[in-house]
Amino acid sequence: MVSARAGRWLRRGLAIALALIVVVLAAATWIYSSRIDGLMLRSDHALPVYEIEVLGVSEAEVTLPRGAGEPAGTWGLEWETGYARIGPVAATSEEGVARPLLDVAGDLRPGLLVALDVYAYESDPSAVGLEFDNVIVEGPLGNYPAWYTPGRDDTWVILVHDRDAYRREALRALPALAAAGFPTLTITYRNDPGATDGGGRYGLGNPEWQDLEAAVEYAADQGAEDVVLFGWGMGGSTAAMFLHESEQARLVAGLILDSPLLNPAAVVDADARAHNVPGLILGWSKGLATLRWGVDWGTLDQAARAEDFDVPILLFHGDADTVTPVAVSDQFAAALPDLVRYERVAGAGHGALWNADPARYEAALTAFLEAVAAGPAQEPEEE
Repeated sequence: MVSARAGRWLRRGLAIALALIVVVLAAATWIYSSRIDGLMLRSDHALPVYEIEVLGVSEAEVTLPRGAGEPAGTWGLEWETGYARIGPVAATSEEGVARPLLDVAGDLRPGLLVALDVYAYESDPSAVGLEFDNVIVEGPLGNYPAWYTPGRDDTWVILVHDRDAYRREALRALPALAAAGFPTLTITYRNDPGATDGGGRYGLGNPEWQDLEAAVEYAADQGAEDVVLFGWGMGGSTAAMFLHESEQARLVAGLILDSPLLNPAAVVDADARAHNVPGLILGWSKGLATLRWGVDWGTLDQAARAEDFDVPILLFHGDADTVTPVAVSDQFAAALPDLVRYERVAGAGHGALWNADPARYEAALTAFLEAVAAGPAQEPEEE
């Protein structure tokens, strides 16, 4: 039989143990919600890290180390004082891989430390041979710089880059759009360099869709009859939220998604599995992220909201994407077989669909736009 004194100590011990469990669970929840902040929400436009050593250079080729120098397709190669564009791997040895040099600006030499650049072009639309204007879109938080390239069509393509990315992300697509005659507007949004500060955190498309809305209104004011929205990563989520929320959604003729963030919660879930975070802590952490930063996980789940879409969609996703799960795009495409044209590319990483096969990518773009665009403006008949 337990004495009264022992019973008191037992109850105290249990109370302390329970309190410690509560403290540990609360601390773990707070810590993982902060990880969600860093993983998904906090704005961080990181500078390139030059850590790949050039092994050899000839007039036509550059040799890079195995592994780091082997991503498929056409890429940019950047260093502190120059930039090059390189083609697919042409030869492989024990030491490295040889890739053709397509363009070089600057002194590229053996021993130089470089970084691979998925955007494949530097600077602005002039890097891909296009004339453009720097314009300002007046948005809900202030002024947003944008690039405008002219075209003969009444349909404008509005391009929205990924989170922590830059407008340069759109440069790979611009030549095909220009060749097909489409005016383009490559936009910035809150928290972008040169644009309005949004508090240093993303809403994963909500409220960034309001910045996109300002761009759509700008296009309409400049003569666009309708628009096609083209988004990479979070830019795709932003375009999707625009379709759900904006009164201007009626102007959208089609949607192009490249490696889209269609369900941010799925990204967090994958990270939690990789770090062995218990389901209880994961669920509480997502709830705490909602309380701390207003993330509405359900509203942002585009796969679950598939029935809300009613415009044609061109969807690109690579099965080697480690940033946004391709399984979510698979689910989304399967839910909308009559609306979605799905280009699922083997071996392509996040945002690297063009790089893997430029010809396939551009052909899909052109065919889709020809199907959904309103067509060129009618020239007045000569009297």
